[in-house]
Amino acid sequence: MIDKIRNKVEMLFEGAPQTKKAFELQEELIVNLTEKYNDLVSLGKAQDEAYNNVIASIGDVDELIRGLKQNDVFSIEREEKERKKTALVVAGAVGLYVLSVLVLITLAAIFRVDGVIAFISFAVIAGASTCMLIYHFMSRPSYIKADETLVEEFKEWKQGHSQRNQLCKSLISIMWTIIVAIYLLISFTLRIWAYSWIIFIIGAVIEQIIKLLFDMRNMKE
Repeated sequence: MIDKIRNKVEMLFEGAPQTKKAFELQEELIVNLTEKYNDLVSLGKAQDEAYNNVIASIGDVDELIRGLKQNDVFSIEREEKERKKTALVVAGAVGLYVLSVLVLITLAAIFRVDGVIAFISFAVIAGASTCMLIYHFMSRPSYIKADETLVEEFKEWKQGHSQRNQLCKSLISIMWTIIVAIYLLISFTLRIWAYSWIIFIIGAVIEQIIKLLFDMRNMKE
């Protein structure tokens, strides 16, 4: 039956483009169907009944193949629009972070403003940028499955995976901006330039932890 499942999927993908992405999707679908088939058999289902159930659960492969031919599972126009919107928001947020650091340096080093006031000014601007990023990623619509087929599950996973990658990159950018600000504030106020660079080592460790957490989440799904 396993070979029968593979032959069925390969037949469904005959019209798919001969690309690495299409091959990987085909193999992933075969693995998922095989696991589902084995689970049904272990629960007492007859082999023919289990086979029919897993084949019926595939869903509309034609739509998926059309998406692969267009080099995208979803609407290219919609994805391009979302990509431009995200790029604009992230660019604006990064600009605000850079501004917050410049304000901190200007107030603390040039105008000799009290360190607490300088840091509060930095925190207000950086906080506004952080809120803008959080709102953007949290307000993005999640993919709504049309049914419970594997094709729809793949679409849902693809969108969630893409959003998590963008969020991870944004969090790392935020973290390094804050670390640079803390480094400058500590160095200018306490005059410990010989030791304050250690904060960058701490930052590198935190970055790896963030990446590990997101990788673990992706592996879990």
